[in-house]
Amino acid sequence: MPVNPTPIVDIMHKSAFLACLTVGLNASSATALELNLPVNMVRTAQREEVATVQPLPSAAFAGAETPFIAAEGRVVHTSYSISFTSLTPFQMIAPLKEQLESQGYQSVFACADTVCGGFDFRYLLDVLPEPHMHVDLGNFQYLLAQNPQGAVAALVTSRARATGFLHITEVTPEDDEATLSITKEATMDTTDTILVAQRLGPLAQEFADHGSVALDDLAFETGSSQLGAGPFETLQALARFLSQTPDARIILVGHTDAVGSLDSNIALSRKRANSVHDRLVNRHGVNPRQITAQGIGYLAPRTSNITPQGRETNRRVEAVLASTP
Repeated sequence: MPVNPTPIVDIMHKSAFLACLTVGLNASSATALELNLPVNMVRTAQREEVATVQPLPSAAFAGAETPFIAAEGRVVHTSYSISFTSLTPFQMIAPLKEQLESQGYQSVFACADTVCGGFDFRYLLDVLPEPHMHVDLGNFQYLLAQNPQGAVAALVTSRARATGFLHITEVTPEDDEATLSITKEATMDTTDTILVAQRLGPLAQEFADHGSVALDDLAFETGSSQLGAGPFETLQALARFLSQTPDARIILVGHTDAVGSLDSNIALSRKRANSVHDRLVNRHGVNPRQITAQGIGYLAPRTSNITPQGRETNRRVEAVLASTP
């Protein structure tokens, strides 16, 4: 049975969590979008793309049949975090949903973690990387909304320990000059990230910049889950990183080329990720609690699968940083 969000919204307003930080659009009041965020929530990163198409899932994960909205126009991705909070992902997203609806947006789709599709759904989302945005695969909320003028907003909320995270993807039609702005900006202090990168090397810098690292020196043949003998420099570097940052958690994500069915490739990609997992644990002494393995088949290609070179490029395992060290 769905939970009525109204009491939560009232409590949040009365406790002064909201209404001191406003995200608004620099347009006329008829089209402006204004969202009240918790007073101590700060912006951590932003990425803007002009004249592009942003695919946004509009239903739960269903493999290759997952439906999307192809939102076209100016795209702005913005991430926020709030420290020392007890707010759950639902408590963060519920009042924002009400605010969107009060400004003419209609909810297209909303779901929570496992109902959305868990791991598979999360990696359909184009969100800014760690450490700017963290998505707990077992504790996140997703909302997709659209207004009659064609503007689209996709929200993701999650948390890690005592920190809450919010990601907003806003797509505005090109003929609408409305732009996302923040009246009180607070950028992320990158000093800690720089020090970690200096101490742990280039791989840590890659995690800091992109949230993931492609283990490109691994070797897999078409249809095979057998990892070559090695040694592989990326696995050695990843093992050092995990040893030196015991709080870090990594998801090994297997990818395949497009030869064969989706189901068989998802199974194959999971086996490849498991092979890397076993190598890290058995040969490099990595704590197994720090790594898990998943596979998504050919759903996230780097390039076309038409040529042998393209298929080889797409056969890979990536390490995704699932929690910030």
